[in-house]
Amino acid sequence: MGGSKMEDNVMKEVTHDALTGLRDWGAFFQDVKKSVTMSRRSHIVFVQLLQLKRINRKYNIHVGDRLLGEVADYLDKLDTNYTAYRTNNSRFMLMGPECSREEADGMLVRIRSRFQENWEIAYEGQKYDVQAKACLIHFFLEPMDTELDLLDKMNHAVSVFRAKERKGILFFNEELNADMLRKRYILNEVRYAVEHKTFQAFYQPIYDCNEKRFVSAESLIRLYGRDGTFLSPGEFIPMAEENGLIDGISWIMLEKVCAFLGEHPDLPIDAISVNMTGQQILDATFTRRIEENLEKYGVEGSRLRIEITERTITDDFAEVRKVMEYLSEKGIQFYLDDFGTGYSNLSSMLSLPFEVIKFDQSLIRMMDGTDKGQRTIGLLADIMHENDYSIVAEGIETAGQVQNAFERNLDRIQGYYYARPMPGEELAEFLAKYPGVEKTRENMSEDA
Repeated sequence: MGGSKMEDNVMKEVTHDALTGLRDWGAFFQDVKKSVTMSRRSHIVFVQLLQLKRINRKYNIHVGDRLLGEVADYLDKLDTNYTAYRTNNSRFMLMGPECSREEADGMLVRIRSRFQENWEIAYEGQKYDVQAKACLIHFFLEPMDTELDLLDKMNHAVSVFRAKERKGILFFNEELNADMLRKRYILNEVRYAVEHKTFQAFYQPIYDCNEKRFVSAESLIRLYGRDGTFLSPGEFIPMAEENGLIDGISWIMLEKVCAFLGEHPDLPIDAISVNMTGQQILDATFTRRIEENLEKYGVEGSRLRIEITERTITDDFAEVRKVMEYLSEKGIQFYLDDFGTGYSNLSSMLSLPFEVIKFDQSLIRMMDGTDKGQRTIGLLADIMHENDYSIVAEGIETAGQVQNAFERNLDRIQGYYYARPMPGEELAEFLAKYPGVEKTRENMSEDA
């Protein structure tokens, strides 16, 4: 049966991969668009060849190219109802008609079985027995799906594979689809919040074991979606980092903290800390923007602290130190956050002018019930004190942990035992209620 003139024109525009002769990425999306336009349900198979770089190094790039050609030829001849594509260097796609789940699974089993065998590659009179593994993902392209849906499905499935280090078969089921839609929703809400500055600043007070009072507070970001749903920082912060939004969020939080300090000049704590990234420190506008926010809201630099984590600090320690020293002269001190979770060179990290080292709650948990853990934390505390650092114990939730913190000479305590994060006005009320006297969970509960 002959096609229409429009279909003929489409066929003339089909582009092919130069190495394998298969249709390329552009042709794949052209066929996807055609399938969606015609309201057809299609079976999509995603074949990601693994360790191609290793194969190129072990043999040579020409053997790697021949392998790609063999894989392309195999996929092209696998089923006459399917069209094969090479969509990037080591990635292939198959697109076929609607079928049952059993038929779809059966096809993937066949492909997996082939990749469990070696590939015999001939090049310049030699034969190479090449082992090539692949991750296999498949799903159904629904008639209502858009090109964005297709991309999201592929990207989300790949991220699942990488997170679980899987090398088998993954079917994009309803659970994965729901997870993908959730992530899309969160990312849209984060982008909206960045644009409209709708993040909220909560504050968790920090108790000083020597002064017997709350001496500072950490600002913590909170976000509610436009539908009123609370979004956990554990969900949206990683997505903000992955999508290049975290710096914008940090600047928004800095301004909110400075505004709060400006509105409450008599707040009975020394300072409030805000989380920023090590990469931001190297931004040429970093110091200027901080100084502008302090000036705008009439806040002394000594009222602001900046928290950064090991994992966000780059290798340019000399430049980071230069910026930190400049701001320290203005009274703005730095905290090393989440100590114990990073993998940076310790001597390099401690060469930076931190005022406070915050022991991550994973370290604090080491003290629970084990003498070895308590000795380890005590030794770390001694090292920090010998180098003139103060210590904040994060994540303190029980009376036993409080006792351990005191016994190990940890200087300050932050955690649910004393106070949960709270909005700014509640912080002001909280601090007014407990002005500079020794706090215990018992007398707080009695007053509540």
